[in-house]
Amino acid sequence: MSQQNQNYYAVLGVSPTASMEQLRAAYRDKVRIIHPDSAVAASPIASLQMAEVVRAWSTLSNADLRHAYDADFFGAEIEIDDSFPPAPIVRGRFPKGLIGSILAIGVVGVLVLDVLSGPAVPAKPDGLLQAGSCIAVDSNRLAVEVECGVDHYGVVRQLIGFDMTCPSDTESIRDRQGMGQACVVPSQ
Repeated sequence: MSQQNQNYYAVLGVSPTASMEQLRAAYRDKVRIIHPDSAVAASPIASLQMAEVVRAWSTLSNADLRHAYDADFFGAEIEIDDSFPPAPIVRGRFPKGLIGSILAIGVVGVLVLDVLSGPAVPAKPDGLLQAGSCIAVDSNRLAVEVECGVDHYGVVRQLIGFDMTCPSDTESIRDRQGMGQACVVPSQ
């Protein structure tokens, strides 16, 4: 079929009264199906079909070329369906009020929970040394965690491996659990 006698509307699969949005949607659908790089259209004629679709889209997407094509192909003026004008693009608004309300509720909730909760109870020794643990030294010269309210030997500044040395202002005492050495700041 020659280029002049080819029905571009049929190539795209739309009616001659199709709106620009309908043409665009039909063009995109056709390209997805017959593009030579797609796995669906891996055929020798895919390139030729793609060229026909692009030629039809190029003509029908330009208002002046479409008008001339319609007059030449149909011999009469065709009324285009623009009963569905494109919807205006409206930017979404940031929900400042909602975010502010959620933030205010969160702050009030934290304050209420703070008022309703009792005083913080110091954690009981769990037997695992960590920085800030109060220790006593047992008869084997090993560090044992104790409550800080009782008489204690010192406070652990840091834990280190057996192959490392503690800073000069601390004393190195082995952990009773065998996890390493405790660098202890002795109590005065």
